[in-house]
Amino acid sequence: MTIKQRFENFTTKIRPSDDHLKEARRQVDHMVDKLKNKVASDKKFTLEKVLRAGSNAKHTSLLVTADNRFDVDLGAYYSGEDATKSELDSLLQFTRDQVASIYPQKKASDFEVLKSAVRVKFTSGIKLWVDIAPIVKDDSLNIANGGYIPRDDGWRLTSVTGHNDFVSKRTANSKSVSGPVKFNRLVRMIKWWNNRQSGLVQPAILCELVTAAAIADEGVTTEWQTSLRQIFQFIRKHGFESPIAFDDNYDTSKLKYPNDNVVILDSVNSDNNVASPWTDFTRNGYLEAVEDAYDASTAAWSAEKDGEEDEAVEHWCEIFGDQFRTLSE
Repeated sequence: MTIKQRFENFTTKIRPSDDHLKEARRQVDHMVDKLKNKVASDKKFTLEKVLRAGSNAKHTSLLVTADNRFDVDLGAYYSGEDATKSELDSLLQFTRDQVASIYPQKKASDFEVLKSAVRVKFTSGIKLWVDIAPIVKDDSLNIANGGYIPRDDGWRLTSVTGHNDFVSKRTANSKSVSGPVKFNRLVRMIKWWNNRQSGLVQPAILCELVTAAAIADEGVTTEWQTSLRQIFQFIRKHGFESPIAFDDNYDTSKLKYPNDNVVILDSVNSDNNVASPWTDFTRNGYLEAVEDAYDASTAAWSAEKDGEEDEAVEHWCEIFGDQFRTLSE
């Protein structure tokens, strides 16, 4: 089997199965319907709509493994009319309580209030986790479905549509290049690699942003192998020495960047540096992992050119783990 054929298999099999996605959709649809009814009956707030967000909506979600959990992200858009700021500040707890009332048989620990969302954990079946971000809708923002998450540390600008479009637009653009390489599937593979980095694992949004920066600089090729190597090459050359930002939803030429060690800005909210927690240790460690991945991808490319398919597989397993061998067969 050629490496090209293996990558076609691998990129297909690291995606959740259709049955898994169908069951997740069924569970989430049930939750959303019940949540809308609960909020309507309560009458304290108006829930206008709930939108799919995150990796599931962007078509970058991963097969469930020891390293990869399948979850669904939702944006619950509330109207701010006839509610005080103090009342809206309570939306995270309010949403948690409404969702908990849908599942009275579940333990209290299955409902967790995070900084930006309410997490609901299902421990049976496909063991789905659902994160629901309450968003106060603001039509004056001039961005589709823009609004604010009322976090304890300050309201945070967001847009489910803006984040989804960031990926879908680049996926559509990548289709202009002949061959199998598509942006969302590249993100999926970078996430798979990222999730194997132990204490250096980064959130999915960072993988999307870094992959987008690499594609903007290097473009995509007609094959997975060289496209992946170019992403690792971009990161090692860039070294996170300068800010990464995009002009999809704001003018990057007018930005005043934060004085953080690494700056990778949210594509919707320029005030949100998704790399703000990074220390020098994080940066150096991540770059070492990238260097290892680049070296392995280069060795794999050389072995493939020499007709040493088995050796090439070994090198790709250094990047993606032994599951590359089994999932690519």
